[in-house]
Amino acid sequence: MIPSICPRLSSDYIHYAFPQAPTIGITLNGGMRVPGWFDLYDWPIDSTSRDDYLGQIKAVRMLEEEIELIEREEGIPASRVVVGGFAQGAALAMLSAFSRCERGLEPYAGCVCLSGWLPMCQKFRVTGNESELTPLFWAHGEYDEVVRHEQQMFGVRKLRDRGVDVTVKSYPVGHESYDYEEIEAMAEFIDDVLYPKVDVRELQQHDHEYVYQSRGNENDYIEAEFEYAHDNEQNYDLGSTEFLASVQYLFDQNSDQFHP
Repeated sequence: MIPSICPRLSSDYIHYAFPQAPTIGITLNGGMRVPGWFDLYDWPIDSTSRDDYLGQIKAVRMLEEEIELIEREEGIPASRVVVGGFAQGAALAMLSAFSRCERGLEPYAGCVCLSGWLPMCQKFRVTGNESELTPLFWAHGEYDEVVRHEQQMFGVRKLRDRGVDVTVKSYPVGHESYDYEEIEAMAEFIDDVLYPKVDVRELQQHDHEYVYQSRGNENDYIEAEFEYAHDNEQNYDLGSTEFLASVQYLFDQNSDQFHP
């Protein structure tokens, strides 16, 4: 579904991984062994719910082992990874994403929380560059009977207070329901994170403004800037795959306006 919304997110360009939670005993279920990342003690989940600290720390390590495996096998660095999940998976994703700098690890490109909650909320800290480098998409059902809807704004306030860029979406659905607009918004968030858009006027602030002046209009500037960046990728001050992809995006979006 996601690639149909944002074609650049197809498996031709993106590696998708879906780690499976282990089977563990869940106290809330009378100790019954079911798939779960960590133990749960309270239902529904709200700001007073107890945390399985050791279980959550162990789960973070399991998740990050999966990401390290992807980095080794696929050559994808953590800075190009968007980590996310639903409910427990969402809580785990945020716990991992917003504690990496404190543990000397590279921040993720982004994080997605679907109907989740902020774990270890009384001890949760965002340190290092995560607040600047790891934006968060948080979508939640207004009628969620498992993870209360108020958990969203509770967590969002804490993260925003720590400088995290949070995109907040709420939908008139329950816990395990979804709205197509939610999937669409999530896909667009991931696309924006992996293929950041560059404002033409921002490009003019860099060293090659003379290209714009010599070409005479913004669309010609985009084309000329892409040509320059492509020919000088190793030396360009923003010479990265992300930047080139952004300029290419602008080029594609405005190609019908370019002079032949």
